[in-house]
Amino acid sequence: MMKQFTLLICSWILALGLTGCGGGGGDTPPSASTPAENNANGDDDPVTMASIKVAPNYDFTTSQQLKVNVDLRSLTDQRAYVGFYQQWSGDDNSPIPNPDTQLLLFVTDDGQLNQTLTLGKQQQSLMMLVMFTDTSIPPIAKVFALSDGKELQYP
Repeated sequence: MMKQFTLLICSWILALGLTGCGGGGGDTPPSASTPAENNANGDDDPVTMASIKVAPNYDFTTSQQLKVNVDLRSLTDQRAYVGFYQQWSGDDNSPIPNPDTQLLLFVTDDGQLNQTLTLGKQQQSLMMLVMFTDTSIPPIAKVFALSDGKELQYP
């Protein structure tokens, strides 16, 4: 008896659930027109890859090469750590790097760094942080604007 009652309740719940679901959802409102109707009326020609016009000298690359030349020999002949960051907080006079955006961390024993970095073209500036093993030399934090060339020079 209890089994039949449970089965009856479950069937009613299932029937009510299916009835409440509705369905459809694929109908468009009468006022909306489909793209096929727009093209049939001659409003717009369809856009294809062949119909897109681009200037012959347009550059489609998304990255740029940046030559980095850092010379620390006037400060120390000991080991130094040079890091470059895409994002930082604070102002340009006292920036604090975001470690998740580090592009390069280079260890130099001779005080020179000559590298080429690949950056996105949207990158407008870059932060350099130099830390020395000689703790009497304060760290260097500098922000460089990248709009003026393909080379970063310090000092």
